[in-house]
Amino acid sequence: MLKRYTYYCFVFFVVTAFCGCGNGHLKGSGTVTYSTGEPIPQGMVFFSTPQFNYTGMIKDGVFELGGLKEGDGLPPGRYRVHFIGTETSGEDTMTERPLFAEKYRSSATSGIECEVKSGEKNRFDFVVEKPKESVKTYTHDTVPGFRQ
Repeated sequence: MLKRYTYYCFVFFVVTAFCGCGNGHLKGSGTVTYSTGEPIPQGMVFFSTPQFNYTGMIKDGVFELGGLKEGDGLPPGRYRVHFIGTETSGEDTMTERPLFAEKYRSSATSGIECEVKSGEKNRFDFVVEKPKESVKTYTHDTVPGFRQ
């Protein structure tokens, strides 16, 4: 009986050592462009469930989820997607322009859903509308600590 127990422990050790336990999290990637085809210059993409938000950085219209370290990424399942990002410019007077239309800034209103599946590439290409909101302007008088 002890030999059998030792044998099963040894087999378990060998299998987990060579195959790894893995947490089932998967990498994902994709693009975010405006309906004109222009890539989003920068921002963040959120894959949301009621329990968690998984975040990826958008740079020149491209994002990746997972891959920073072993085992990170998204668990398989359905996600709601939303985005945030602004573009700022100026020194004495700072201007801030949103990069996403208001509806895309919340997973409750974006209308975008996707599914992360095991054994698939999990590439997502999102097309969003340009924002219609106006540019916000800030000066050193309106924002404490700005250029003082």
